[in-house]
Amino acid sequence: MGDAVHPMMPNLGQGGCQAIEDAYVLTETLINVKSTEKVQDALQDFYKKRIVRVTIVQFLSRLASDLIINAFDTPWSPHDDLGKSWKSYLTFFWKPLLQYVIFPGQFAYLYSYHPTGNMNNIPKELEEKWKIEHFKTSEEAFARVAETGQVTAGP
Repeated sequence: MGDAVHPMMPNLGQGGCQAIEDAYVLTETLINVKSTEKVQDALQDFYKKRIVRVTIVQFLSRLASDLIINAFDTPWSPHDDLGKSWKSYLTFFWKPLLQYVIFPGQFAYLYSYHPTGNMNNIPKELEEKWKIEHFKTSEEAFARVAETGQVTAGP
């Protein structure tokens, strides 16, 4: 899974993410397979579901690596003697485009994967549930400390 199946350059940290996505999609693909005769077809379905996304993520990761290693340098600044090469000037002039267009688009793609479809209100519902649970457990802890005192120091 992940890097073992489709290795990534390290610059986007996507190897582990792809492993998690692979595991989810593979589970969803194999869950309905009831005989060994259907495993090969199920694995082909898994491949078809994952190949486009994985190829794009590998491309973005490779592109980021190539840009970092080959194209960019310390940006030019009038405040120091660093950044005097042509790569420094290139980095300086590309910085706004990278910061406000390229990187947001890249990360929007990387973090927009929802294999089960649109999440709708699930994140908001989970946040509300967590807030209620956290409030309840923290109030219980405060009440316990008020009644019995603090036995151990906190972190």
